[in-house]
Amino acid sequence: MMVACAVLPAAARSAAGPTNPFLRLPMVTIATHRLVLRPFRRSDAKEFTRLAGDWSVASMTSDIPHPLSEGQARGWLKPGRREVRFAIELEGRLIGGAGYYQRRSGTAELGFWLGREWWGRGYATEATRAVVHYGIEVKRLPGFTSSHFVDNNASAGVLRKLGFEPTGRGRIICTARGYEVEAVTYWLPARYAVQAQPVMARAASAGRWRAWLSRLAGRPA
Repeated sequence: MMVACAVLPAAARSAAGPTNPFLRLPMVTIATHRLVLRPFRRSDAKEFTRLAGDWSVASMTSDIPHPLSEGQARGWLKPGRREVRFAIELEGRLIGGAGYYQRRSGTAELGFWLGREWWGRGYATEATRAVVHYGIEVKRLPGFTSSHFVDNNASAGVLRKLGFEPTGRGRIICTARGYEVEAVTYWLPARYAVQAQPVMARAASAGRWRAWLSRLAGRPA
């Protein structure tokens, strides 16, 4: 689990298309207004190590160690059973990760992180909104839980923007710090998540298409 530091599969692959080298399953790629969410690749290990190995990032996650070696990064990039892990990409550059772990009950635990140089620009909210939408609209998950350490105000803001409501507090092990840290827990049922989703990818694509046609016709977009 990564404790936190209308989107359409814009480039969804068919079963015969490119595959994730870790899972040997069809790749799913999600496009948002500014970002691309795709499965992690082995080639991401070096940049992942640089970004997630930063103490300010690793110390806000539950399962990223510090210091982080490239070998550890390669192991972390491989999703565990019932896990979905997306690389967050901006203009071809890896900037973070987001995903979820699905419990046997069907609900999923949302997690995300961003490299420090990409903080404060709304990328975490944009990426996690897409992940939540994918989980509920495509995978039909009944809802999401999430959590953040009490000293992680940025992630608290992201979860509130997505519509998550706090449900309590508990203690979660932080691998980087080496001890349990107090955390705030949250819940987002599917019906609230769907209501909170803006029309994103399809509307954006339609808008760009109309603007292009208008330019061809010599009309203002």
